[in-house]
Amino acid sequence: MGNIYFELTERFNAGGVIAVLTSGQAVVHYRIAIMSKDGDWILKEDPGACERVLEELAARDATYRPGAPLDVEWLSGGWSSHFQFLDERGRRVRCDFFSRPPRVEEQKLGGLFSERSDSPLCVLDVDSLIRMKQTQRAKDYAVIGELARLLPPEREIELTTDPDRIIELATAHGQASEREAAKCARAGGDREAVVVALARETNALQEADRARVEAYQRAADTYFREFRKAGIDRMPLREAHATCLELAGRLLPRDPLCEGDTDA
Repeated sequence: MGNIYFELTERFNAGGVIAVLTSGQAVVHYRIAIMSKDGDWILKEDPGACERVLEELAARDATYRPGAPLDVEWLSGGWSSHFQFLDERGRRVRCDFFSRPPRVEEQKLGGLFSERSDSPLCVLDVDSLIRMKQTQRAKDYAVIGELARLLPPEREIELTTDPDRIIELATAHGQASEREAAKCARAGGDREAVVVALARETNALQEADRARVEAYQRAADTYFREFRKAGIDRMPLREAHATCLELAGRLLPRDPLCEGDTDA
């Protein structure tokens, strides 16, 4: 049985790279997990890329789920767009798109859409994927530990969440690390001390992600109420998209994290 999310990635990129598979399905691609319930893509911040995705989704009778319109104006502010459709076997396929993933450097984003000849499937690199996985969800940190094993040791020690790997790598590869857990291991600290340092680091990452998500949730509260009231999730895709654009233009700030954005 094929992977519909891999198939969609190839379809989106048939005319040039515009969509890079990330999050759970990227973890599946790297064989750290066997399945993920939806698909997430980093989309090129370009009107043509948005139109290509909308065209593909419309052909599959997709509908909007609550989220921002798939439009550069909102993608550039860190918002995401959400869709779903039923495949030929009646299974729900959920698709999420964004162009400014958290914790991925802007310089890195700029190089994601160059043509690639090594594989027809465009998937986010492991290093960047790990940074995206530094969320408020506890389960993501076990995944990070497994993904980090795919990196060279000098990068693994900077990103792994496995205290035993940090202890193992510290002597040979931790000399330049400024990470507290690595410093502790290099100084001969016991395992408990490394675990505590990692826990503090994880807590800081989770709190930062929670604050970011909550800022978007607060900014979208009125928009989401009106989205549901209007029944946008039951409209044909093109009608839903036009309605989303009109609603977002009135109720959704372009960038909730940008001080002084008062367009809501």
